[in-house]
Amino acid sequence: MKLIKGFDCIQKEIYGNGTEKILSNKIVKIQTELIRPSLIFKNKANKVIDLNSIKQFTYSKQLRSNALYPDEYFSANELKFLSEIYAFSVVESNRHKGFFHSKLSINPLYTSPGTIEFIEYQDKEYLIIKFTRWQHDYQPRGAGEDQLGEDITYIHGIWEDPLLTDEIIKKIKAQ
Repeated sequence: MKLIKGFDCIQKEIYGNGTEKILSNKIVKIQTELIRPSLIFKNKANKVIDLNSIKQFTYSKQLRSNALYPDEYFSANELKFLSEIYAFSVVESNRHKGFFHSKLSINPLYTSPGTIEFIEYQDKEYLIIKFTRWQHDYQPRGAGEDQLGEDITYIHGIWEDPLLTDEIIKKIKAQ
C-alpha cells in the first residue's frame, strides 16, 4: 500500500450556464480543500493516471454503516477497520443508535459522510477517500449548482494497492 501524497490538480468554477473557469492548475498535496478538482497523479511505475478519463473503472460508496441493509452498506466493524487503516473519524448517528458514519472535523460545514472511491485500472487498484461540502453556509443554490453538487472537496488520501478485504471491495462495487 503506497500513499500518493501529491498530485496534479485542475481546480475550476462551473457556472449555472455550463461555462467553466479554471482557477488553478498545479501540484497539490493530500489533505487539502479544493474547488471542483480534477485529479491527475503518477503511479509507482511513473504512469500518468487522469481520473476524469477512467470514470468507467471507478466505484464509489459513502463511508457509513446501516445495520438494516448489511449487503448495501458497510458493517460497523468494516467501517471501523477502514477508519483504522486510512485514519479517518467515525461517529455514531445522533438520530439512529447503532448507525455510524465517517466525519471530517476540520470545518463544521462538512456535514455529510465521506466517500470512498475504488479504482481498477491497468492491473492496478487505487483508493481515494474524500469529503465534500458547500463553500459557504449561506450557499445560494440554483438548479445548476444543486445538480453539480458541493463545490469544495477535501482529499483525505489517495492510495495505490490499498489494503481492503474482498467483502469491502464487493460492497464498494455494489456486487
